[in-house]
Amino acid sequence: MLGGAPLLSAWSLTTMAANGTDFWDPCWACQVLEGTAKGVVATETSAVAVLMNPFPLNVGHALVVPRRHVRNLYEMPEELAGPILSMAARVARAAKHAFTADGITLRQNNDAASDQHLFHFHLHVIPRLDGDHERFSAPPQLVSLAEQESAAVRLRTALSRDDAEL
Repeated sequence: MLGGAPLLSAWSLTTMAANGTDFWDPCWACQVLEGTAKGVVATETSAVAVLMNPFPLNVGHALVVPRRHVRNLYEMPEELAGPILSMAARVARAAKHAFTADGITLRQNNDAASDQHLFHFHLHVIPRLDGDHERFSAPPQLVSLAEQESAAVRLRTALSRDDAEL
């Protein structure tokens, strides 16, 4: 799902932060789901969506988000917790195959002190490769929509294959 907002470079993000603006605010996840910001939706249900992270730590890095705005884990309604974790498990299984991952990291941050930048609850699903530790300490780099869509196609294909096997 693509909207009309311009994409930003890593330099632009630094400049925006210095100027008191933020790539993620107003809520980037809500805007992508509404179709008013650029982003890639890999899959979705009535309650949960999977967005490709525009600043991936590895190819296939996805964000599982509730479709309704929930700021963080502290505000998470019980009825959304199960569908989010269930979707994260589906995405993890599919990503392991789609990206030939050696493992999967699930990560979830709450508050700025924990490195939360997008203040819409999101559970990171990150394909991991042996020896990729250095990538996790490197500054995030914005990837193109084409790269995000390419990863989403691979993830969708794996999700469809996994769904067919059930």
